Amino acid sequence: MNTDLTAVSATALAARIAAGELTSEALIAACFAAIKEHGDDAIFITLTEEPALAAARESDARRKAGRPLSDWDGIPVAWKDLVDIPDTPTTAASAVYEHATPPAQGAVIYENCTKAGLICIGKTNLSEFAYSGLGLNPHFGTPVNPHSGGDPLAPGGSSAGSAVAVAASLVPLAIGTDTAGSVRVPASFCGITGFKSSQTHYDKTGIFPLSDSLDSVGSFAHSIADIATFDAILRGETPRETPTGSTQKPNLVVPTNVVMDGVEPDVAACFDHALEKLQNAGYTVTRRAFPIFDDVVALFAKHGTLTVAEAATLHKDLLASPDADKMDQRVFDRMGTATQFSAQDYIQLQWDRARLERAVAADLGRDILVMPTVAITAPSIAALEADDDFFAQTNLLALRNTMLGNYLGMPGVSIPAGHANNGAPIGVLFSMAQSSDLDLLSHCHAIERNLVP
Repeated sequence: MNTDLTAVSATALAARIAAGELTSEALIAACFAAIKEHGDDAIFITLTEEPALAAARESDARRKAGRPLSDWDGIPVAWKDLVDIPDTPTTAASAVYEHATPPAQGAVIYENCTKAGLICIGKTNLSEFAYSGLGLNPHFGTPVNPHSGGDPLAPGGSSAGSAVAVAASLVPLAIGTDTAGSVRVPASFCGITGFKSSQTHYDKTGIFPLSDSLDSVGSFAHSIADIATFDAILRGETPRETPTGSTQKPNLVVPTNVVMDGVEPDVAACFDHALEKLQNAGYTVTRRAFPIFDDVVALFAKHGTLTVAEAATLHKDLLASPDADKMDQRVFDRMGTATQFSAQDYIQLQWDRARLERAVAADLGRDILVMPTVAITAPSIAALEADDDFFAQTNLLALRNTMLGNYLGMPGVSIPAGHANNGAPIGVLFSMAQSSDLDLLSHCHAIERNLVP
């Protein structure tokens, strides 16, 4: 494996290509060599080697002629298999759609990347229909967390393949989606940076939905600098200079309610150490109750969740058909709980959501909420597969902190902050009020420098 290439950030790779020290074709070839050498066939559902190499040669020709499409022309990207890409089926990691007709048109975010010259390496595996925070998949296999020892650890989900592809240095960038934590959880479990946008930050046209109200697009990389540039490209804009953060450090608010319940000791110790680093760097850290979280927990307990209602409605024909037998039984059972959901529950959740989003903005202003991304470190795949009750309990706990941000419309960034005693990574989650995506990325660029484990 040519780790001189595959372990380098997209920003650094783009600089080397621009300087003539590296060709896109050599970079793309190195990615596929790394994928083959790594040997985990569960990471990707589809690999696009021949089209990618052809695109790389075209990129090199444009650059030689002095006409690159962008500074990142020729940079490789892996795409979660919910995103439409021409000539490849969108399977949503389900056996039901394994042989779906490929779309003629790519998703808007994919087309924006293509216009900038970024190159698709392939489509990554996920929890079926993006409906789990742990990343297991009985149809295409479960990608193994690169930080595993003798007992393979879960990658986190649902964007399991995308997170593992970046964490294993197979590709510098990957796309995920996040409905309850599906970018931030695997980012924390796999020890990389993950950005979950506000729901309306990107155009979601051409992306297979789970819950339209809560779905958001996100990305994985090794640095905020990469994510900030990638963010502009995904929105169809020309990247500007990497944000350096405001000259005035934002206040950091650590909730004392909900998010620290049941936190593993190693996670709590790592989190406290991260806060200490930030305080030493001049950030004001305030620990206080954040009552809005209690309101959300109470609403979910009384009315259920929007995800269940919308996912079951989207898949209602499938759930009633013989093809339901092909589904991951855990996904089928979770969607089945929507039979207890009423129209009044759904309407009340939407009304209260709008009210609480306004309350978050009023309470936080420009402050940043800080908490452990996940209360636990990556669990054993074998233990999850062996015990359905353990799977269900672990899934809920893994998503507990992150799902609050989806319901409240908050963008979030998980930044690696250290490791547990067994070597499993631990992430810290930074979130701001709705539509503060660019401010959050700017602040996290400064924060990241103080959290390097």
